[in-house]
Amino acid sequence: MPEDRIKRKNLWVRLNSIKQPRQWVKAAGRLGLSVVSSGGGTSHVTIRDPSNPNCEDVASLIATVQKNLYKQANQRIFKQILAFGKSEDDIWRALGML
Repeated sequence: MPEDRIKRKNLWVRLNSIKQPRQWVKAAGRLGLSVVSSGGGTSHVTIRDPSNPNCEDVASLIATVQKNLYKQANQRIFKQILAFGKSEDDIWRALGML
């Protein structure tokens, strides 16, 4: 069950349709967030605060997008971007779901 801060429950249940990390990468770009690919041989990317260009600073980390996505991982990423201060509707628009 989604938490109270999620208003569009019909879209929330459809988050399992996101299967490719590039969907979150595109959405992050549309939201004006920075995306950094991992250089250490791993396949994940990180979404970071664009006002903090230091990729080594954990404070700039908003969310980690792993290679294999599933509903709960997508919900976690969504909540982390929401907690960063982006509006719910802006996130849905960036994902192309609204």
